[in-house]
Amino acid sequence: MIRIWRSARSRFGKGVEKPDDLLDETVTAEKSYTDEVLKGIADCGFNAVWLNGQLHHIIGNAHFPEFAPNAAVHQKALHTLCARAAKYGIKVFVYLQPPRAIPTGDTKFWDRHMDVGGMTVTTQGDDGAHFEVRAICTSLPYVRDYIREAFADFTREFPELGGFIIISASEYPAHCYSCYNSEIHRTRKTHKIPIDYIPTNCPRCGMRYPEEVVSELIQTIHDGVRSVSRTLPLIFWNWGWTMYVDAPCEPILSKLPRDIYLLADFERGGRRKDGVMVDEYSLGYAGPSERFLAVKEMADRYHIPVLPKYQLGTTHELATVRSLPLIPNIFRKADYMRHHEMDGFMGCWNFGNLPSTSLKAFNFFLEMKEDLPYGEALQKFAGKEYPGREPEKIIRAWELFCEAMECYPFCNLFLYFSPVNHTLALIPQPGKLSGKPVGRSWLPDERGDIYPEPAEFPLDNLIGRLKRMADIWKKGVILLGEAVGKEHPDYVNAAICGAVWQSGYQMYSIYRLRKDWTEDALVQYTALAKAELALAEEVLPLVASDPEQGWHIEGDFYAFNQEMIEKKIRILRESLKQL
Repeated sequence: MIRIWRSARSRFGKGVEKPDDLLDETVTAEKSYTDEVLKGIADCGFNAVWLNGQLHHIIGNAHFPEFAPNAAVHQKALHTLCARAAKYGIKVFVYLQPPRAIPTGDTKFWDRHMDVGGMTVTTQGDDGAHFEVRAICTSLPYVRDYIREAFADFTREFPELGGFIIISASEYPAHCYSCYNSEIHRTRKTHKIPIDYIPTNCPRCGMRYPEEVVSELIQTIHDGVRSVSRTLPLIFWNWGWTMYVDAPCEPILSKLPRDIYLLADFERGGRRKDGVMVDEYSLGYAGPSERFLAVKEMADRYHIPVLPKYQLGTTHELATVRSLPLIPNIFRKADYMRHHEMDGFMGCWNFGNLPSTSLKAFNFFLEMKEDLPYGEALQKFAGKEYPGREPEKIIRAWELFCEAMECYPFCNLFLYFSPVNHTLALIPQPGKLSGKPVGRSWLPDERGDIYPEPAEFPLDNLIGRLKRMADIWKKGVILLGEAVGKEHPDYVNAAICGAVWQSGYQMYSIYRLRKDWTEDALVQYTALAKAELALAEEVLPLVASDPEQGWHIEGDFYAFNQEMIEKKIRILRESLKQL
């Protein structure tokens, strides 16, 4: 079984206008994946890790001689890592989105290759800067020849490689449909996509269906790899295909080669009990989603094995804690795999991969020799993980955490742009709002005081949900503390999660006051600010005891930490004295 993980210490890389390819993960991971790190990953039950790579930085090719000036550096580092990982029974997979678009400012490239230019799009880098990139158009046989040859050379150069993980729709611009969803001549919707149609501006791809372009690209990559190896695992991720066609995306899936794996998101495309749509990674929703099941059924029909894509540690629901301890939902995810005899899974994205009890739980449930029902399985795991403690209280605490998460205002606007991930460091102010957004949750933007108000969750509803979450979660924290003790790392983690929900409720309540600020609101503000101060004082020693709490791994920054909370306490104490 393929069990793919990655180290929290390995950097995914940054999207910027002038990238330094020597900062790519295919170079830097060799230093991050020490023997100790690799042994720890193997001890957790994993046999593979994945790295983010860019084909045109790793493999040179005569079609585009400007590519891969530092190929030797990338290749040496990757060979070294593969050899080191092999000592621990771990294979290295390279994650790619070929062919990545090239900044239009790279005149050295475009002065020579303007004839292969495809769609042009303005994108935003991790640094917040906007810049223009242009695709290398895959509708051209010349470009497909390059891709085929480059993958053949990659496979030939690295016979020890675990395999490739390929994504063909992404936030990063690549082929001419990677950021667009319709052809030039389409004027009305033909499927249920919830966003507007945006035609590509490539004159060649714009006369073709997007699913045709994507299928052709997949086949080209496959042919390059298979020209060298008939057995190297080749994983194609269906992320974003519903941008092109309705799930389960048969026009693409039916054209997939049969000797590959299809990686499918386990939760996206599902509905919670309350009818809320889940279109992102989720631990609050156990899955499998209706979309996953439809994809799996169709893939089975075409004899294509499916690998679930999970996010086992934590998700954008709360990305800045060690884990979301929703063990009953972890059981349900693992139990599905056990009963469907699947060939493997990918367990994380580029965050949410700190060591945690959630990770132990998934592997425990996956490897159980007996087919135990829910209650007995949780009882057995709790007894193993917390010997001599009170398993009934522990399990009830986990169940309360899951119940709390059913109130989560799940939608992408809230996941990506709400203050939740950094609320413990935000400092409330009285008076009218400044007008500056609170920023992106996964990057270290300057934090303003304008919070998102998703249409799905009107403000009063959203605040009510956060309060219910905080209240229910707190009951679980109390039970967990009684069972394992307040010094236990799992209690600390759960209590920090609870503090986040409570702070989210309080800070959104302050935001509501400030939207329509009057002097009469000062009394309510003062009460909420005092509650936020008390919460900060309570959570401070917990955060101080685990320096990895508050770290957003994807953006590699602290959304909150001991120093930031101490600053919040100082400022709140002083400002409350003056009210």
